[in-house]
Amino acid sequence: MSLIHTIKRSIRPAGLAVATVAALGACSTVQDQLLEPQNPDLIDPSAVSSPSAASALRVGALGSFKNATGATESLWRWSGLLSDEWKSSDTFSQRNETDQRSIQTNNATFTTAYNTVQQSRGFIYDAIQKMQQFNPQEKVQIGELYMALAFVEMQMAEDLCNGIPLGLARNGVVDYSDPSYKPLMNQEVFAKALTHADSAVALAVGDSAVAVAVRNASLITKARILVDMGQQTQAAALVPAATVPSTFQYVEAFSVPTTDNGNWSFNNSQGRYTVSDSSQVVNGTQSIIKNALPFVTANDPRVPTKAGTAFSPAIKPFDTSTPMFVQQIWSGRSDPIPVLSGIDARLIEAEGKLKANDIAGMMTILNALRATPPSIGNFKPAAMAALATPATQDAAVSLFFREKAFWTFGRGQRLGDLRRLIRQYGRTQDNVFPTGNFHKGGVQYLNDVNFPVPDADKTNSQFTGCIDRNA
Repeated sequence: MSLIHTIKRSIRPAGLAVATVAALGACSTVQDQLLEPQNPDLIDPSAVSSPSAASALRVGALGSFKNATGATESLWRWSGLLSDEWKSSDTFSQRNETDQRSIQTNNATFTTAYNTVQQSRGFIYDAIQKMQQFNPQEKVQIGELYMALAFVEMQMAEDLCNGIPLGLARNGVVDYSDPSYKPLMNQEVFAKALTHADSAVALAVGDSAVAVAVRNASLITKARILVDMGQQTQAAALVPAATVPSTFQYVEAFSVPTTDNGNWSFNNSQGRYTVSDSSQVVNGTQSIIKNALPFVTANDPRVPTKAGTAFSPAIKPFDTSTPMFVQQIWSGRSDPIPVLSGIDARLIEAEGKLKANDIAGMMTILNALRATPPSIGNFKPAAMAALATPATQDAAVSLFFREKAFWTFGRGQRLGDLRRLIRQYGRTQDNVFPTGNFHKGGVQYLNDVNFPVPDADKTNSQFTGCIDRNA
């Protein structure tokens, strides 16, 4: 049976002020208290120095983790726009330039997403420290925080250029001379994330449903990091079906009073993103976008879509002109998104077979998933026919990454996989990323394969820009 772990509503204790006024003997005393200078942005350390405060910080940190992944216009949305999951149906130049693969370092809209993931790191670090100090017995809860920390660092290294600063304030003080503010290469960030994933696995002990969920999520996170580092065989050994069942899901839940599912919000609701496809019409001429997957025209049951005109009222593109296609994996604003799942575990195993030149073994895993598709959140894809075994290793690589793209649509993995096709499998960017005529303005796709660290981080005296923009 599927085990679904739900991240609860984010609570930000630092943003809440609660005052209790006791009965006082004189109005002048009340007046003096009310007129006393206040600074709501500063919190006395004692306010977060108790077991209950540490628990509240933990819940808030997990809420920030949700904002950095499944909710908001996070790195998940942006990475799908830079790859081939989404097209911009927006008027904002910041989204259009990302879709075109030409991202400016002063892109203000992307800077918000970058700030969100960096802030999430800080919230998680703070929560870990306070939980270790005041609730050290809550090992599984601390392990979950380490898993979230490893995940956001992994996501940053998958999506951003080489040269990522990972500094942290010490006791609320920012010191840019601290060595931690030195920009890191992607591989160094993966290595840092791996140590945090190891901590998560070590702490997620026990047989309770929560402990098992956190341990499985931690193992998948660690395995994904190892895949990013080119250690597919070691990664596959961590997540066999006997350990992580295909039905496992670690999901983020959404609700109207808190926040919406980000894919639903920016596609189904706002119309700022449309599901991408390899087929397009530019200036009245039908063409195929080289390297792009046909997420719409393939009619694949894992990524069901509808034209915006199929709804009543119609879902219209924000720019009023880009063809609007609406994903139906998450057709409701509160539909849960799996951050990590048994599907991911099987794909990690399949890639381990691929790297070992065991194409038949890879196909056994992929076809088993197609025959009995696990759920993606609440969505259950229909069964699919088995695929024929590719004749060559190169064809097997193409087939694997296509299958993975349909299984992981909208969950922040596609950009990292396209970069790995260049870095680990020897392909060139013009044979991996969308190339040719761009669907807006009669221009061409350009050459970005990742996101720059925004100019906003130049307040850090050790950061002067990306070390390089290589895959």
